[in-house]
Amino acid sequence: MRLRRYFDAWYTVVKNNFVREFIYRSNTIAMTLADMVWVAVELAFFEIIYSNITVINGWTKEQTYFFLGIFISSDALFTTFFQRAFWAFPNLINQGELDTLLTKPINAVFLATFKDLNFTQLVNLILGFWIIHHYGPAAGFEGGIYWLGVAFWIFVGLITQYLLRFFFCVWSFWLERGITISVLYYQFYALANKPLGLYPKIIQYLLKTILPFAFMGAIPAVALLGRLSMNDYLSVAAVLGGYGCLCWFLWVRGLRRYQSASS
Repeated sequence: MRLRRYFDAWYTVVKNNFVREFIYRSNTIAMTLADMVWVAVELAFFEIIYSNITVINGWTKEQTYFFLGIFISSDALFTTFFQRAFWAFPNLINQGELDTLLTKPINAVFLATFKDLNFTQLVNLILGFWIIHHYGPAAGFEGGIYWLGVAFWIFVGLITQYLLRFFFCVWSFWLERGITISVLYYQFYALANKPLGLYPKIIQYLLKTILPFAFMGAIPAVALLGRLSMNDYLSVAAVLGGYGCLCWFLWVRGLRRYQSASS
């Protein structure tokens, strides 16, 4: 019965957002074009680099594009389901709008982070899979049954981005201008759209542990190309598990100091 509540809430959110996208068609088209331009810029950046060299610290052009395909697909899923909701997340807390969600018979975190969808990003999801398919064989990706691994690692990237975004937003319970630290997320996010081998060792360690942005594209690409050790797999599980526990702890502690709009 409880699962039925979540399904009904999910269905309502999807339906309402789908209708909104069709009502504001010009906005939807503009955002879709803007997202496609972003993908084109990412590809053009490495196209320029690889026009002068053949390998960057062990990454060939095809392997880098394979990595970008995974990163773009993972980011497109997150942006479709959670991005808009997280932009509004600090205001829910700072302006007392969280009150309404806390009174619902469904987990408030679910409602707060899954209430505003962006279907324009589905185009980027398709583009991401096309890039993976097009450059995968030359990069060393075997395809076939290993496409299940692509789905798994894109899901890992989605979970990673969700936890990181939540971590940067939940501090709004302690800050009057929570949007400030929320925006800080994107300063680190810029490190995620480059292969891990391009960074110094200390930055690589940071992106695999304390701020695991590498799990959104770089680590999945390495795993799908057969270069990830068992210790690396265990490290990914440990880091994501630790982040999940930390985010939940901060949420529970934050609720204790939350002041509603009626306070």
